[in-house]
Amino acid sequence: MLSPKKAAERQRYGELLRAVRQRSMPTPMPGFADEVDEAADGLQMRCLVSDGQRRVRFRVAYDGGQYSGWARVKGGSLLTVAGLLDRALSLHLRQKIFVCGASRTDAGVHAQGQAAHFDIPEKLAEERPENWKEQWERKLNQQLPGDIRVRNFHDAPRDFHSRFSAVSKTYVYRIHYGKDPSDPFERFYRFQLPLGWVRSFDIDRLHTVATCFIGSKDFAYFTQLAKLEGNRSSHRTIEDIRVVDELPGQTCRIEIDLDGALFRMVRNMVGCMVAGACGRLSAEHIDEMLEAERRYDFPCLPAHGLCLDM
Repeated sequence: MLSPKKAAERQRYGELLRAVRQRSMPTPMPGFADEVDEAADGLQMRCLVSDGQRRVRFRVAYDGGQYSGWARVKGGSLLTVAGLLDRALSLHLRQKIFVCGASRTDAGVHAQGQAAHFDIPEKLAEERPENWKEQWERKLNQQLPGDIRVRNFHDAPRDFHSRFSAVSKTYVYRIHYGKDPSDPFERFYRFQLPLGWVRSFDIDRLHTVATCFIGSKDFAYFTQLAKLEGNRSSHRTIEDIRVVDELPGQTCRIEIDLDGALFRMVRNMVGCMVAGACGRLSAEHIDEMLEAERRYDFPCLPAHGLCLDM
C-alpha cells in the first residue's frame, strides 16, 4: 500500500500528464468573458457587397490546435480564427471588419490555404498605397499570433464570395497506423491509431471502403442534424478520395475532394473508413448508412489530424 506522500505524488504526476495532453486544445480567454459579442453584427457584411464597398480576398493558414474553430459564434468562445482576423484587420484599417471564410472548420482543425474575404469602404480602397498588398500582409502578420498567417491580398470582383464561389475543397486527414512510435514533431497534426486498432488495420481495406463515399450522397448520418441551418440540405458531393501510403506500414493520408462539408462530416467519414480498414465495418454497412437504411457505430476521429488544404 502506498504511503500518503507517495499517493499524493502519484496524483500530482497524473494531473500534470493530463494537463500536458490537453495543452493543444482550445482554452478559455480569462478577462474577456463580458466582451460584447459581435457575431451577429457581421452577418450582413458577409453576404453581398454593399454600395460604396470594395471586396478584398486573401488566403489564411493556421494551426487550429488553440482555437474553437474558424467561425465566431454568438455566445461562443472568443478564441476563434475569424474572430482574431476580424480584430487584427479592424485595428489595422481603423474600421469594423468582418471576415468570411470558404469553410467553417471545427475546433482543432488546421488549414493551409483557406480562402477568405472582407469588405472595406471604397474611399479607403482608393487611398491605399501602391504596395498595399505587401504592407497589409506584413503588418497583419506582425499583429496576429504566430499560429495564424495571412497572404495573397487582392481586390475581388463584386460577385465573389469565398464560400459560394469555391468550386471544390480538399481536406487531408493524416494517420500513423504503425506499431512503432510516431514522430513527436507530428503529434499535433497526425492521429496515431490505438494499438488495438493497429493490429487489425489493413491499408487495402481502407482503399476499398473509401470509394463508398464517392459521388452525390446524403451525409445525414455523418453530421449532427441540429447543426444544419434552416433548410440546409445534408446532401454533398465527394468528387474523389485518395489514400496515399506515405510510409508503408507506418503513415498514410486520406485526401478528400468535395463541394462542401457539414459539421464533423469529414472526421466522421474518416472514422468510418478506419473502422472499415480494421474490419469492424464492411462496404455494405457503409452503403446502408448512406442510404439511411441502418446505422452502425464508428468513431469520430480527433480534429488535430485534419487539415483544409485548399
